[in-house]
Amino acid sequence: MKRVFFMLLVVSLFAIPVLAAEEGGAPAQPSGGLKLGVLAAAFAIGIVGFAGALGQGKAIAAACDGLARNPGAAGPIRTTLLLGLAFIESVVIYALLIALLAYKL
Repeated sequence: MKRVFFMLLVVSLFAIPVLAAEEGGAPAQPSGGLKLGVLAAAFAIGIVGFAGALGQGKAIAAACDGLARNPGAAGPIRTTLLLGLAFIESVVIYALLIALLAYKL
């Protein structure tokens, strides 16, 4: 749990300069180099994509194990598996949306 908290802290520290406003409210002009928003977006989508893939792999493995132990429960296991996979994928899509918004800043 401490590692997860530390990783969230590090990711939030990367996001602070991206969300900072310029004086006078004028939009920031690109400096010609790599924007920090691109780096934060790539970092965020990489971590979330990796975590989503691990979660989906564990869910599918558990469903296969459950089907092997009790083939009669295939219907409820399949329904629960598809619902869980949809929730995991929605979190990854939300992270992609946030990464794209951070890239535009």
